[in-house]
Amino acid sequence: MFGIDLWDASLVPALVVAGLGGILSFLSPCVLPIVPPYLAYMAGASMEDVAGGRAARANILRAAVFFVLGLSTVFLMLGMAASAVGRILLIYQREMAIVAGLVIMLFGLHFLGLLRIPILYREARFEAQSSGGAIGAYVLGLAFAFGWTPCI
Repeated sequence: MFGIDLWDASLVPALVVAGLGGILSFLSPCVLPIVPPYLAYMAGASMEDVAGGRAARANILRAAVFFVLGLSTVFLMLGMAASAVGRILLIYQREMAIVAGLVIMLFGLHFLGLLRIPILYREARFEAQSSGGAIGAYVLGLAFAFGWTPCI
């Protein structure tokens, strides 16, 4: 179609690797613990309500779609920002490599306990009431993506 062969020899291995990467990241200690709260939020109802009617299942599906849209929004924005910053910093590639090496050594000293960096001990939390629905699921997706991206 249009002179483009979508199923060439390199696409199939790439899809397999991407699929395995997704499964491994899902099973990681960073993601697996958030699955029960996610499912509880998506359900927002008892199992009887879910099993009882099409409307409850439609609400769950809508909330799940908006949750994924929230995750996708953060990942797309991070990707675009990283690409833009990468293009800018490409000019200073050698200097950035030196700075990155120093930062890694600094973090290594912190990790070993030889140097204490107080800001790395801080924690930020946001307490909010569950608004439910599509907007609440979207915001929850945003929160999960921002909260768990460093771990993943």
